[in-house]
Amino acid sequence: MSSLNLAPAVRDHPAGADPRPWSRRAACSGKTSRFFEPPAERPDARMVRELKASMICAACPVLSTCRAWAREHGEYGFWGGESEEARAQAGYRTRMPRAMRTPRRVDPNRVA
Repeated sequence: MSSLNLAPAVRDHPAGADPRPWSRRAACSGKTSRFFEPPAERPDARMVRELKASMICAACPVLSTCRAWAREHGEYGFWGGESEEARAQAGYRTRMPRAMRTPRRVDPNRVA
């Protein structure tokens, strides 16, 4: 597992270097919407989206490399044939996107 550093790829690679050169050969290239949930996605829609993503992953030449990357870097979304829930069940923590990790500040004087 990686440390809690939020940008290990930037830290581990020189400026301008591609931290994931294998991703250029990935079957998912250009199909981002299948791998990351839209806001307010319903459970049944998520199941269908992840099934379609897993079918793309099944034919991917970099499946195991992608899965290892996601596990090591705590990726969010569907990577290497796994959802973040599947990675968590395998013992790998997933970091939430920055916007979701930061708690909202509530103004006690604000009227709803």
